[in-house]
Amino acid sequence: MNPYDCHATVTDVEGKILCYIPANTYDTGLKVDMILNQGTTIQQCISSRQQLSAILPEHLYGVKLKIAVAPIIEEDGSVSGTIGIGTSMKLQDSIHAAARSISATAEQINSTAGELATTAVKLAENINKAKDVGQTVLGHIGKTDNILQFVSEVADNSNLLGLNAAIEAARAGEQGRGFAVVADEIRKMALNSSQSVKDIKQILQTVQNDTQSVVQIISMTSELGERQAAATEEMSATMQQLTAIVTELEKIASVT
Repeated sequence: MNPYDCHATVTDVEGKILCYIPANTYDTGLKVDMILNQGTTIQQCISSRQQLSAILPEHLYGVKLKIAVAPIIEEDGSVSGTIGIGTSMKLQDSIHAAARSISATAEQINSTAGELATTAVKLAENINKAKDVGQTVLGHIGKTDNILQFVSEVADNSNLLGLNAAIEAARAGEQGRGFAVVADEIRKMALNSSQSVKDIKQILQTVQNDTQSVVQIISMTSELGERQAAATEEMSATMQQLTAIVTELEKIASVT
């Protein structure tokens, strides 16, 4: 039994088949002692004294064949016959089709990987910008500490001034009663200002803590974006290598 999906022939100079090894999956109809008609590749090989090859369409034998025939040339230069081999191209065509499919898929993946890499780079750039903005906000929040400290000192001084004014009003007795009312209002305003400063400090501290958390998250996200960009570039390089391999595979499958 022929272990390969091919057939082989040996003919004499008249085109008569002396030996024939049939294929397993297709039938050429050739037999020993059959004389091949003029115009066949074997007869052309005898006439031209050259090695010939041809592709036979599928409708002839139910499968597309690739055949190669070489003349048998004797020592005196005469042609005594031919030796030929025919091979089914079913597997080759399947490999060729698979190679084209893989190549198309690889190109698509490569294109997608390129888009992902570009997007990842832009994402990393935007995240870094957001990180810079967050740091700027933290800087502005830090500057408010000086302002609040100043307001707190003013409130403390106003409270002390109001207390002194109240003492002086008490010493003045009836004549200082109106002044005492003003002093009391100054103290109330100072106390309210002091409490407002404390509330603002607490709010700003909360905002600062939250902003720091956001900056930390942005930093982590930026690192992830950079890793994604690097991984995508590696995937793109791998796909390019795969495309090159498939291209070579297509060349091999296309050899006749």
